[in-house]
Amino acid sequence: MSFIAKAISLGRYALVMHEGKFTREEFEEARSIAKIMLAEHRWDKLLVDLRGIVNRMPTADKLFAMESNVRVLPAVKIGLVFPLKLKEEGRFAETVSANRGVNLKSFVDYEQAVSWLTNELA
Repeated sequence: MSFIAKAISLGRYALVMHEGKFTREEFEEARSIAKIMLAEHRWDKLLVDLRGIVNRMPTADKLFAMESNVRVLPAVKIGLVFPLKLKEEGRFAETVSANRGVNLKSFVDYEQAVSWLTNELA
């Protein structure tokens, strides 16, 4: 497992941090854990930190991930933090998510992502 999942009480959100090679299987496992964590705490915010990943996911896997969020995390506000070199991946995720009705925004700055997710001004 190359991800860590935590409940962040200050801000009331689940955090999933990925490192190394990012795969569809890892995405599904991390999302399942995040869903359980959100349900346990009765929260509706998820921050996914992808700054430690070393690869781009295939387009089909990215589409699957964004489309399946509609079913698995329908009312969750999702912030994605990408490394600067993968900023375009974030824009793609935002566009696909918006077209599917998912409340998702991508960032390259971790603090900005937390501020957006928790509705706090940076």
